[in-house]
Amino acid sequence: MIENFKLKVFRVVADSLNFRRAADELHLTQPAVTAQIKSLEESLGIALFDRIGRDIKLTPAGETLQQYVRQIEAITNEAVAALSSFGGQEDAELCIGASHTIAVYLLPRLLPQLLSDWPKLRIHVTGGSTNEVLHALMMHQVSVGFIEAPAYRPDLKIEEFGQDELALIVRPDHRWTKKPRIKAAELIQEPLLLREAGSGMRHFVEEYLERNGVLRQQLRTAIDMNSTEGIIAAVEAGLGVGFVPYLALGNALQLGSVKIVPLENGPIRRQLSIALLNGPEPRGPAGQLVQIFRQSNPDHLSSGHFPFPGAKERRLAVANGKTNGQQEHMKKWP
Repeated sequence: MIENFKLKVFRVVADSLNFRRAADELHLTQPAVTAQIKSLEESLGIALFDRIGRDIKLTPAGETLQQYVRQIEAITNEAVAALSSFGGQEDAELCIGASHTIAVYLLPRLLPQLLSDWPKLRIHVTGGSTNEVLHALMMHQVSVGFIEAPAYRPDLKIEEFGQDELALIVRPDHRWTKKPRIKAAELIQEPLLLREAGSGMRHFVEEYLERNGVLRQQLRTAIDMNSTEGIIAAVEAGLGVGFVPYLALGNALQLGSVKIVPLENGPIRRQLSIALLNGPEPRGPAGQLVQIFRQSNPDHLSSGHFPFPGAKERRLAVANGKTNGQQEHMKKWP
């Protein structure tokens, strides 16, 4: 890399706050890392780390330098990307922040398009909540963010690229599969599996229920899950009914292990957005990935936008009551 080596060592140590882990990442010995940090502190005349026993933390000066070093890293990656058209062989890096559903179910489908043009690209994906992704973007820890909840941030550029829906799923032998749709009030009859309190996904479900006269205190939510996969597995095991994103239901629908039940006054939609720092559009791999996400928006139906393959067919199947995972179009969904 063309990044100043001492600053790179500082960046890795500052991010991990652990000399041993930093040494492993940099493929150096721990004494070599310590020597680089000591040399940088001596050249600046400022202590960058407070050392308390085996633990370290950044000094105020170190925190300030960390922000500038992250900006230097981002600019360095842009420079490497810009030089690639002249035959430069430097490897580029791209740090991406993404909310859970996008990171797990959408990003892996779109990254191959990027890697086909950037075969040497090293990608780092940081998952988290919408607030965590936006914080990482503001702190220059990531170059671009992809989020699943509305965000009103005048200090950032937030651009919707599609919508996802939260589906009510049940076991195939559940009595609700014989009903054309479920009223919100009926959800108090069953153990309801939701994401943990405070999660964006749970907020969307509770908001829908309250709009339809159901208070969260009325729900039978004995089990909270901190993952979408956990909710699907719990529904398959007969522990209750649950809400999960359509994006996450590919395998379960293909196997027929769950069924989707339409909601009265539904569906529950949430927007999917690209988050960028204010300023010029990113270039290089970051800019290309943003364009890939923008172009991923599929056919528009009156019932919503579906930014992933097979969603249009699946929504039509739900509308027709054909959600058992055995229809031909379901077999084609990736």
